[in-house]
Amino acid sequence: MAMRVTINVPDRIVHDLKTHATKERKSVSSLVTEFIEYGIKDKKRRAAKESILQMIGKVKVNKEALKMLDKMRSEDDRT
Repeated sequence: MAMRVTINVPDRIVHDLKTHATKERKSVSSLVTEFIEYGIKDKKRRAAKESILQMIGKVKVNKEALKMLDKMRSEDDRT
């Protein structure tokens, strides 16, 4: 299900967006969706990384947890 959202975007960004959409043969809407999804995933990764860095030296991580983390990373990279 999709939701219509209205946002204000500077003209220069709209121009770049339309140019990229044309080059990639995609709609502006699908390209914006891709960028938003990427941005959300990137923020989550950065937050997780920051949490992990803050824990370094404070906790011991179970080997099974490390394996699970590696698996999650590889699955996330495939999307």
